[in-house]
Amino acid sequence: MMTIGVLAFVIALLVSVMLHEAGHFVTAKLFGMKATQFFVGFGTTLWSRQKGETEYGVKAIPAGGFVKIIGMTPLEEISVEDQPRAFINKPGWQRFIVLVAGSTMHFIIALVLLFIVLLSWPSVVHGASRVVTVENCLSTSTGQACPAGATPAPAVGKFKPNDVITAVNGQPVTHGTQQLISLISNAPHGPVAFTVARAGSTINLVVTPAIVDGKAKVGLELNDAREAKYLRVGFLGAVTGSFHGFGSLFVDSFKALGVVPHEIGQLISHPSEKRQATTGSSGGQVTSVFGVGRYAGEAFSAYGVSGGAETVIEIVASVNIFVGIFNLFPFLPLDGGHVAILGYEKIRNAWRRRRHLIPAGPVDLNKLMPFTYGVLAIIVAVSALILVADIANPVANPFNQ
Repeated sequence: MMTIGVLAFVIALLVSVMLHEAGHFVTAKLFGMKATQFFVGFGTTLWSRQKGETEYGVKAIPAGGFVKIIGMTPLEEISVEDQPRAFINKPGWQRFIVLVAGSTMHFIIALVLLFIVLLSWPSVVHGASRVVTVENCLSTSTGQACPAGATPAPAVGKFKPNDVITAVNGQPVTHGTQQLISLISNAPHGPVAFTVARAGSTINLVVTPAIVDGKAKVGLELNDAREAKYLRVGFLGAVTGSFHGFGSLFVDSFKALGVVPHEIGQLISHPSEKRQATTGSSGGQVTSVFGVGRYAGEAFSAYGVSGGAETVIEIVASVNIFVGIFNLFPFLPLDGGHVAILGYEKIRNAWRRRRHLIPAGPVDLNKLMPFTYGVLAIIVAVSALILVADIANPVANPFNQ
């Protein structure tokens, strides 16, 4: 099951990369720009085929992709016959659309995937959450001793397997495990009151969660209670629900980007400290593609084919939103950096027109190259650090609370 989940995620990621590049490619063609290459991957060419003026192909390293559009920068030499079709000679609004088309495709992918989940899998409309196992601590599975420095699970000695949690701090749990995880994770720091059904009786338990990366954790593995009721939302419900889910994931992605500096600092200062996921889905820790792929495998192991497929689709949707936002950051070599330069040129030339001056030429990218290389070096270094951490010190299984 683990292998199936990882493979499904890798395939979905490659398809997302292809669609990102297709966004640039299709919009460039739409505006009459000349695109000479469309490749998935980097490095040595494994396969290519020339069709018309464009070479399509696959390269050895599946770590991205690219579309070669003539005249993407003023540094490029452009033949006389290609001048009218060069990117840099097209109107600003057309260049803007081509630049943001990649991220737009990521957002469309996420919306479509969320719609598929809501339309294909029933949602919990009424039901509590059941305790499957109680962990000894927040870094090991049930039955293992806590290593030195690990945080003991607050739930130990209070919760028991098959307990059904029906309320948190007086708020009824009516939408299953995902709602319960959210209630626990977002509970105010301090004691949390749980209402629990156990062996036909209702009892009240007060537990003070451990705070891990700003989130409250108690150390429970949870599932929807057997009594939970499920309902398919239908087409219109899936449409509205997908936009609602997109909005929530969009906000979560910004929050995740905000904690990246702190997480990187933790990886550098405490490289051996056990890393904890902070949500019940894809985890709150900063992770690499390798780490997210492992999450996908764990989803299949934990939930089986049907539940695993649902979770992996949600993970892929979340990754697409994150990548779409990150790609629009105003730094070269990201698409957002090119958008920022385009915006600067338009504002500068508008100001010059007001002063009755002729428009200035394109921004001299040679002056920006040191900054571009610096940003690229930071991205590569951070990615390498996170990858090493995901291999040597992976985040704990994110599907346990």
